[in-house]
Amino acid sequence: MVDQVEVLFPRAIYLRLQRGYRLVFLAGLLGAFLGVVLGWMASPRFSATAVLNIGVDYSRSEWLDEDADRLALRSVQGLILSDDALTGTLGRLPAVSDGAPARVESVSSLRGRLRVVRSDNRWELSATSGDPEQAARTANAWAEVVLEQLASASLHAWRVAQMQSLFFRVFCRPEAFSGAIEGSLWVCDEGVPSSEPAGIPSELIAEIEQSRGIIPALSFGWESAAAPPTESENGNRALMILGGMLVGLLVGTIAVAAAGDPPA
Repeated sequence: MVDQVEVLFPRAIYLRLQRGYRLVFLAGLLGAFLGVVLGWMASPRFSATAVLNIGVDYSRSEWLDEDADRLALRSVQGLILSDDALTGTLGRLPAVSDGAPARVESVSSLRGRLRVVRSDNRWELSATSGDPEQAARTANAWAEVVLEQLASASLHAWRVAQMQSLFFRVFCRPEAFSGAIEGSLWVCDEGVPSSEPAGIPSELIAEIEQSRGIIPALSFGWESAAAPPTESENGNRALMILGGMLVGLLVGTIAVAAAGDPPA
């Protein structure tokens, strides 16, 4: 009896689908039509990418261990996504676009349209927009501001390195033994570092803050500028039509298989 039920049940579903194939076909067409409608209703979104080359210049620095290298590049990423960099990017975007006033953006809304992807020394700065020209302008303006801020932070980092060497020499002094100048030695005072910066010159503290964690031996520059994209990210309407049709066929098949047998 159980074997007969297991055999007859799939056959019953098959017969229902055979009788209701027109409904399944119509459901597939309806799904494809909805895919077309959604494809035309969706606003196009374009993405443009500017590529920078940023990394530690080991011709000017000793080799950093993995943790130090990661921290150095984390500071770079923090600068790239900082409010200062995004504010500078907004300031470089044109006030008008195609003869119409451009939409005023905030830093938070701009950040939502930006993306950073890093692979070794290759940094991809991508911007999305409904206008391909605007996407490329935004990505390039962002990259330009980042390079300028990296250059400024790097100069302050070099200044920090120079000032530190001067600062620590202050605590060393020549000491002559028995009054003989030729027998003098450099003697340096040692002490426990204090957690308070009171003993550090304010100028050095200011330079450290302006270096923004960037190490002196950092190289950076353009690899390629962003070009206006020719296709939108969500512009593949063929996939939307195909997906809608498959969903429609699935829904139609389930509905017909779950329905009761039609009257004779």
